[in-house]
Amino acid sequence: MKIIISESKLNSAIIQYLDELYDVNDIHSTNPYMYDDDTGEEYEDGNIIDFYRGDYDGPYDSDFCFRYYTEEYFLDGSPKYRNRGPLLEVRDEVAETLDGYFGDFWYEPFKKWFESNFELPVKTVKKGISG
Repeated sequence: MKIIISESKLNSAIIQYLDELYDVNDIHSTNPYMYDDDTGEEYEDGNIIDFYRGDYDGPYDSDFCFRYYTEEYFLDGSPKYRNRGPLLEVRDEVAETLDGYFGDFWYEPFKKWFESNFELPVKTVKKGISG
């Protein structure tokens, strides 16, 4: 038996799943501290925002949700990513689950969900942070 589901129904299901997965009232954000190899100084990077639940223990903590990079972050970086910002990096474990349920169809709804809940634009969503 073949079942056809409309794109809007699938997007609604993905967004509903994201709402169940993430309680946005329990998600906090911070700009992480980075280390400058040239100067030896530590600084708060305003071009990166880490989103997490509970206490912040860095991007490899189990309560870490995702990392947001502004367009400015990529200006001096690799040409590969220069035109991909603002970029949202999702924990590998969550991305793999989303891939399992929805294939590649979750990326666009995730952008919309994130923009709606955190009022930040997203051009690219990618997998990338492992816990």
